[in-house]
Amino acid sequence: MYFFFILFFISLTAIILMISRKLLLINNIEGHNIDHPNELLVSGILDFDKIKHSTIKNAKKTIHALIWVTLRTYIVSVNFINKKRKEIVIKIKNKFRKHHHEIEEVEEKKEVSKYIKIISEYRQKIRTIKNKIREEEGIE
Repeated sequence: MYFFFILFFISLTAIILMISRKLLLINNIEGHNIDHPNELLVSGILDFDKIKHSTIKNAKKTIHALIWVTLRTYIVSVNFINKKRKEIVIKIKNKFRKHHHEIEEVEEKKEVSKYIKIISEYRQKIRTIKNKIREEEGIE
């Protein structure tokens, strides 16, 4: 409610200021006895080069500020999302581990096929060979 009152009074003062400026311009024109007051308004008051320059300058400042705000909000939101994502992943992993341990306790250990045993032994041998090569070369 107060917000609308504030907007109303701000717009009312702006309208009053615009009307008072126009009245002052009209009084200045009448004091000079000019035949065509529109010529003075166009040439003296409305300097198009200054208006163009100030408009471009203000537009650049506004665009710069918008880009800065956009990038800042993007970086902050991405950081926040990453933190929350990591927390959620940890929670899910912990719940899964608890649930997984309960299932293992209930179920009996199943027999693994001979083919899977051979493949796992082969993979283990490859890992040990890689670790030995890394130690010899000093990579890690």
